[in-house]
Amino acid sequence: SGNCVMTTTSRASVGLEKNLRKGGGLIMKEDNVEFFPDDKQLKKAYKKSKRLSTIRTIIIVILVVIPLYIINVMISYKMGIKHYEELQKGIEIKNPNAYISNVNGFIGFMGGTCEYTVSKVIGRKNINLYNKNSSYGLGLKFNRFTIGSGKGGHRQGEWPDRIDSSGNLTMMVFHPDIEYKEYKDDIALLNKVSTDSLLEMTLSFDKKYKINEISDILPTTQISELLIDGYTKEKMEVYKKEALEYDGKVTYIRESDFIGFKSPERVNYYEVNQALDNYKKFLDNLQFDFKVSDYKNEFSSIYSTLKAKDQLEGDNVDIIGVVVYGDRKSTRLNSSHPG
Repeated sequence: SGNCVMTTTSRASVGLEKNLRKGGGLIMKEDNVEFFPDDKQLKKAYKKSKRLSTIRTIIIVILVVIPLYIINVMISYKMGIKHYEELQKGIEIKNPNAYISNVNGFIGFMGGTCEYTVSKVIGRKNINLYNKNSSYGLGLKFNRFTIGSGKGGHRQGEWPDRIDSSGNLTMMVFHPDIEYKEYKDDIALLNKVSTDSLLEMTLSFDKKYKINEISDILPTTQISELLIDGYTKEKMEVYKKEALEYDGKVTYIRESDFIGFKSPERVNYYEVNQALDNYKKFLDNLQFDFKVSDYKNEFSSIYSTLKAKDQLEGDNVDIIGVVVYGDRKSTRLNSSHPG
């Protein structure tokens, strides 16, 4: 009987000793473990976890973020170059003597924006026309390039004074194939400006001329732009209808609708070969792959019209007017020529 008691006690002691060895001094319960780490262990685990997280972040930045950033900058930069080229060509078509004089670009995600200034050369003088913002790239729309918004009104019996965003009066031209009720003569306006002012004005011809004939009718005139007949049949019908039905002082071709190319740059001398080269460049610009759908359609239509009229060769193109510049005396003499 006593042996049984001793044996039982001995087994209980051995079981408790085994449990203590297994738990390493921790409180162990059957199917239930309670673990209480000390502060030193917690701090050590936290520092290790933080160090691993930092290393992981650095690896991600090196392997993913930096390469993606470099790729984005390279792609956006190339897109910006193409966008700038498109802006410049569009401006050259809409206003042959205008150019981008200053530009600031900002790269974004797969695209960017730019702020630019458009200036114009009149004689030897550069004049700022307007400032504009433009965007390009992923999910962004390309802006139209304009020669500046105009304003002004029309009162019955008076020619309208349309002013562009830089405060200059805009010009007009009369097509020789349209019979207008009235033609504007700016001789009276010349008397109101100072003798040292630099002026720019249009001369509308009474008939169409070829490039090689311009020097005969305007031998010493400073010409900045040659205006051509690139209007579609439908557009001409609209102009003719307006000339027939509307007040004579509101029927003309506005400066924003001019179709023309840059004249030779030599002073007091009209170089025919350079004019032909400029016309070829104008045709090349019309065929540029524009992203702006409105201008792409407009420029494509002008090219198709010139092709249909067999005017893709410079010798065949019809000149309907010119833009000239100079002081009050020279422009007064120019206005006495045909147109």
